[in-house]
Amino acid sequence: MTVLKDIDVRLLDEALAWRAPLESDDADWDGYTLWLEADPRHREAFDAIALTERIVDDRAEDLRRLRAVEPVAVPRPAWPRRGLMFGAVAAAVALAVGIPAFWPRADTVYATGSGETRKLALGGGIAVELAPSTRLVARYGDPSSLELAQGDAYFVVAHDPGRPLSIKAGDYAVTDIGTTFGVSLSPQSLSVSVAEGAVSVVPQAGDPARVDAGQRLFAAKSTMRVGSIAPTDVGSWRQGRLVYDQVPLAVVVADISRYSGKAVTVDPAVRDRPFSGVLAIGDGKRMLAGLADLTGLPYEAEGGGLRLGAAAGR
Repeated sequence: MTVLKDIDVRLLDEALAWRAPLESDDADWDGYTLWLEADPRHREAFDAIALTERIVDDRAEDLRRLRAVEPVAVPRPAWPRRGLMFGAVAAAVALAVGIPAFWPRADTVYATGSGETRKLALGGGIAVELAPSTRLVARYGDPSSLELAQGDAYFVVAHDPGRPLSIKAGDYAVTDIGTTFGVSLSPQSLSVSVAEGAVSVVPQAGDPARVDAGQRLFAAKSTMRVGSIAPTDVGSWRQGRLVYDQVPLAVVVADISRYSGKAVTVDPAVRDRPFSGVLAIGDGKRMLAGLADLTGLPYEAEGGGLRLGAAAGR
């Protein structure tokens, strides 16, 4: 099996060159961030190196026994490694050939249903809380390489320069070294809010953005904007409320559907209208009634669900 098919040896060499310097007290984080953001494959290469080292560390005794019983003649890799990483078996592991039994084969999926929340300790100093109707994937079982497929997640990450956290969310990648932040993904948009520290948000196409503590990035329709947010409002769903700042009504209505489990839609005439305010999480009708009061828009039952409509005369 070929795991690193899109990552050439040059990129692996560059990733390895950053590993040791990042563990020093005077690490060049600005330079590392620029390198990481220059090419999406840089993050993949760095994650692959970190995952390989972790596998080798975890399986050190097994690998020693395997080498003693059945030596493998593989040329020494061109890059330096710690401990067993200098050996031929470690080179085979790094390329995911020769010892497939030690390579994680399946993703680990964490999911919540409607009205359900979940707290996770993923290892490596990464703690996560999942909001209702959320799906989080640890790729190849690696807690530092995650994908938020849908919903809201609140992250508390211990500072570890050697193991940066990478989260794929739609067409964006969120990178963190150690901080507290929230990520929300819907079919219409991405929101990243930071309570402590800073994260980098990199779109599939376009320039990366840095989001610092007290800031929130909102991305929709290939545009990104960064505004302010009170740190106490990051992950506010954990306190039973949703806080919005100039967010399209289509996104707000989608949140109401997800948190309440009730089918709620919005009139296309007002779906892009910006909304700022706070909604208390409850059943769909109460949440939509609160939104209607704040916006002055009517709502009605429709086909077993609810619909926020345009005001008369619009």
